[in-house]
Amino acid sequence: MLKDIKQKFFAYRNGIVADVLRRAGYPHSVIFGLQLPQISEIARGLGPSEELADALWADLDVRESRILACYLYPKESVTKEKVEEMLASARTQEEKDMIRFKLKV
Repeated sequence: MLKDIKQKFFAYRNGIVADVLRRAGYPHSVIFGLQLPQISEIARGLGPSEELADALWADLDVRESRILACYLYPKESVTKEKVEEMLASARTQEEKDMIRFKLKV
């Protein structure tokens, strides 16, 4: 499943956006340059899955994996403690914003 997701990231890649994010100091070693509507489209095709979201969140090296994870956590299973844990481990302001936006508790 993760391999399929990475293939979708590759299909949507945007080198210009990726270069801008790298120059801005993003810490990820892999940045495909996807924008939020593209990540949202991938998420709609996958549906909620805590297991998949956890695996994506654990992928520290890929920016899009971390953002997609925020879309995939089932709303009913996300606790305040989980959100606080994710916020503490977020690597960028973008990740923090997505956690707060998608995982309101």
